[in-house]
Amino acid sequence: MTAVPPGAGRDRPGRLLTSPAVVRELLTTEGLRPRRSLGQNFLVDANVLRIITDATRVSHFDTVVEVGPGLGALTQALVERAGRVYAIESDPAMAAILSRELGYAKNLVVVRADAMVCDLPALWKERPPEGVKMVSNLPYQIAATLLVDWLRDHDWLAEYTVMVQREVGERILAEPGGKDYSSATVKIRYRAEVSKVANVSRNSFYPRPRVDSAVLRLVRRPPGRAPDAAPAEDEAFMDRVITSAFSQRRKKVVNSVSAGIEGVTARRVALALADLGISRTARAEELNPAEYAGLSNLLMER
Repeated sequence: MTAVPPGAGRDRPGRLLTSPAVVRELLTTEGLRPRRSLGQNFLVDANVLRIITDATRVSHFDTVVEVGPGLGALTQALVERAGRVYAIESDPAMAAILSRELGYAKNLVVVRADAMVCDLPALWKERPPEGVKMVSNLPYQIAATLLVDWLRDHDWLAEYTVMVQREVGERILAEPGGKDYSSATVKIRYRAEVSKVANVSRNSFYPRPRVDSAVLRLVRRPPGRAPDAAPAEDEAFMDRVITSAFSQRRKKVVNSVSAGIEGVTARRVALALADLGISRTARAEELNPAEYAGLSNLLMER
């Protein structure tokens, strides 16, 4: 992980990075082709940018972490609002452009790292500041996994305003019983209140991706404040229960959980479900986040 200090490039506000002409010029000048494998589709819609930044409620008192800034359209808006912005970019060429184009922003630190393995707390010499916010146009292929991991591992990250593939957004917002309801849905919704800000057309990007997007806002639940139930006594164990349940979602929870967690028998799962008033024939998509917390607590006791 390499951090480029603020003020490493231009000494005054640069070009408008939501401009399609500027984006094409930057890519052509640098001899770059957007890499689909890295989700490099650049936002070129100023109206969408305004919707995102308004939804963040970011002020000069806030510290923001951005993942996958690319050419910096969102970053350019964030440095005008936030007290400090850490932009995490894995592509060295994009990081170099970002540092040059937005070098005038003394409150920007460009971090050359893979967000999936980045040691976030290392960005600060001491404990992270209160109420850090994540604002990102997330690369499609890592969005759900990154949100699960960061909600689990970084309790100091209070709010997330993210643009994700529309299908990913639908899975995160899904209710129990539907085909879009997944293990990621449960793990995210247990830890955060989620709302949709807006849908975003694929025409808002260059190059145009094959899918539409959605902007979501996630607000972390206070510690120990599970949705509608007692919190999980061991969240790591709860996550194992959820992963096991959905690993074979056509099977009953009784069978999938007992097969996925050593030492947990089908009988123990059935008894725990009965205590919760849930049928022993229930499948993974039928339990809500609170019920998974309750199930994990009962399985730990038996």
